[in-house]
Amino acid sequence: MIVASLESSPLAAFLVVFFVLIASIILALPATSWISQRMANVLSFFSLEKFRRPPPLLSKGDAMAMRGEVYPAFNVFHRFLKYHPTNLEVYSRLIDLAFGPMQDAELGDAIIAFGVKRLDKRGRRVIKERRNAIVMGELYPLKHLSWRDEAAYSHAKVEVPKLQRGQFAPKPEETGEA
Repeated sequence: MIVASLESSPLAAFLVVFFVLIASIILALPATSWISQRMANVLSFFSLEKFRRPPPLLSKGDAMAMRGEVYPAFNVFHRFLKYHPTNLEVYSRLIDLAFGPMQDAELGDAIIAFGVKRLDKRGRRVIKERRNAIVMGELYPLKHLSWRDEAAYSHAKVEVPKLQRGQFAPKPEETGEA
């Protein structure tokens, strides 16, 4: 019956096409939104997870340690453990300070025991290897803070020829090689 009316009247055909277009536009907007949301979740371009806490700012403690303020630097790194108990860099800095300039093996071993409970297998291996390297003398963290023999650097004075002073090479006409 609808097909018969479409053949007889061009206005009816126009109205059917018009309503089909309007219906497809109205249905397409929510359908594309729904499909795009599903694709985004599948492809994980737009993740729904919340951002994690930013990593600790280690530069303040590093700067203090480089200036020789070892105990305040240790306290700065130790405070980071409260909010970042699984950050391997914090443990490395604490181990460097404890076994390096502080020379406190008990404190260093306590840090390692704390880290063993909270780090993954790789992290536990790294902090134990770091401790062993420092104790065995293979690694010297913050070496500039410890006592060392003063080296005497005596070099013979090298006389620069007059033609080469202030230049990378002598000019050809001054050497007689023209």
